[in-house]
Amino acid sequence: MSSIPPSMSRTSTLFRSDQVLSQLRRTQTQLGDVERQVATGLKYGRPSDGADKTPGILYIRQQLAAREQHGRNLDHARGMLDTTDSALREANNLLLDAKTGAMGQIGIGADADTRKAESLVVDSQLKAMIDLANQKYQGISLFGGTGGANPAGPAFTEFLGGVRYVGSTDNLTTDNGTAHDQPFTSNGLDAFGALSARVASLTDLQPQASADTAISDVAGATLQGVRLGNVRLTVNGSSADVDLRSADTLGDVTTRINDAITNLGGGGSLAIAGDGFELTAGGGNTIDIEEIGGGKTANDLGLELSATGATVAGPSVNRQISDRTQLADLDPAIDWAGGLLITHGEQSKVADFSSAQTVEDLKNVIQDLGLGLRMQANDAGTGLDLISEVSGISLSIGENGGTTAADLGLRTLGDDTRLSDFRHGHGVETVEGEDDLRFTLSDGTTFDVNLDGATTIAETIAAIDAQSGGQLTVDYEATGNGLVFTDNTGGAGDFTIAGLNQSQAANHLGIAQSVPAGDAIRSGDQAQVRVDSVFTHLIDLREALRLNDESGITVAGEKVEEDLNRLTQVRASVGVEGKRVEQEQERSQDRQLSEETMLSNLQDADMTEVITRYMQLQQQWQASLQVGAQNMQNSLLDYLR
Repeated sequence: MSSIPPSMSRTSTLFRSDQVLSQLRRTQTQLGDVERQVATGLKYGRPSDGADKTPGILYIRQQLAAREQHGRNLDHARGMLDTTDSALREANNLLLDAKTGAMGQIGIGADADTRKAESLVVDSQLKAMIDLANQKYQGISLFGGTGGANPAGPAFTEFLGGVRYVGSTDNLTTDNGTAHDQPFTSNGLDAFGALSARVASLTDLQPQASADTAISDVAGATLQGVRLGNVRLTVNGSSADVDLRSADTLGDVTTRINDAITNLGGGGSLAIAGDGFELTAGGGNTIDIEEIGGGKTANDLGLELSATGATVAGPSVNRQISDRTQLADLDPAIDWAGGLLITHGEQSKVADFSSAQTVEDLKNVIQDLGLGLRMQANDAGTGLDLISEVSGISLSIGENGGTTAADLGLRTLGDDTRLSDFRHGHGVETVEGEDDLRFTLSDGTTFDVNLDGATTIAETIAAIDAQSGGQLTVDYEATGNGLVFTDNTGGAGDFTIAGLNQSQAANHLGIAQSVPAGDAIRSGDQAQVRVDSVFTHLIDLREALRLNDESGITVAGEKVEEDLNRLTQVRASVGVEGKRVEQEQERSQDRQLSEETMLSNLQDADMTEVITRYMQLQQQWQASLQVGAQNMQNSLLDYLR
């Protein structure tokens, strides 16, 4: 009789069905993956499909995304710099035209009428220059510096009869993917000289250190800033490291070191005194503070100190003036009650500092005057500068009955004012080897003064005093600014100061005067400050032409020539930056191509291989269907036959 061979296993229809479906599902899944690769060109559909390649793929994709943004940044920077270069070229042409027109109004052929007509031309050139200086690119001012990023208004405005600059002195920069950001704007100071170089404080205000002094506000004992880290403290031979990395103020430093001294047995302390630290070790105790390894903290803070039964002072930490500096921390005695009498153009106002507590309060008082002035700490952080933002008008800073201007070193006419600063930088002209001034007093006494070697007002007054024999007193105006010459002889004649030997000193000092007996000669402020800018010089040229002042036309024309040189230098700098942007664009494109190649090697599918695999899987799918169909039709009787 027939029998089932023992090697033939018995399988159910359900089992055979599951086997067929499982094989079909695997093939179908593989076909779907291959179809995805054909459609997307990518090897992997999920990070888990290529776990070993995923970190590299993600990193390169991030790099490419950043590269795309850097490319947009560089495109914008290039457009900005190209537009700036074009504006500077137009400004250069305007100044050339102004200079040529001015030179044509000097000498034969020019008269009051032709000069007045030319003044109208210069006025239009001035307005065109303002328009050029206010140009924008995609809403950003070409010459506003970092202050020009605000699209709300122009960087240059007409103000108090002059032209005011409300931008900044720093340029905008953009991330170009390198270690150094790319500048892409110019600013009003570089291009047009839009801020005054004076009044710079001539007084070191010596801000004293205190527990509240921020470490960020000190230049450090070596003027290199403060690099915070650990210092080593040793008390009577026992040592501990003190962590100053998170210290915010000088008070934090003393607290941490004093806690460590206490933990090591006490016997001394660290304190803030004057402009630095001092270390005190009680009798019989020795305390040392030193660096750890290659650290710089103790050196920067002036803490490398050793004391045995005594107090040892460290060097100055060189506190710098900041907005939060308390006025009480400024070392010199300053008359805050008097205030400043400031004349800017035709307007005079008093800066009242009587209620100010901090440097920021002082700055706010100046800003609230509405005179187009700004106060700021000088570059060294030791004094305060008062800056005029308005071209074309003069600035005078005097006393308001006190000594505030002199105490702050801001008086435009004071002991340290240089004679070369008079007449807006044209200086006081003297005759070498000859007497420059003749004083005729009311009692008929005369004496002459030679100003050879005198470079400042203080030296000028000293030269006069040396010849006057006490018959004449020279003081400063108590209110406002200027020199006051008082005749002490009590005579009945006139009191006169005149020039000698063709010297212009008396005229340039503003003292070439004659007054009745009993009156004083007052010079006024002949050392007023003006912004040395393109706009100032065009205004000067316009006014000199309007007033038929040939000498003024010549001087203004020379200044315009200096402006042309400045514009040429700025345009060259802009060109250099434009070239850097162009080169960086080329390098960025090369790096992008390299990164795209690397990414392609990691994630892109080989289409020849994929299509071949696809055809194989299709054949496998068809074979599985055929075999499965045949197997599903078999029964036990098929095996019994």
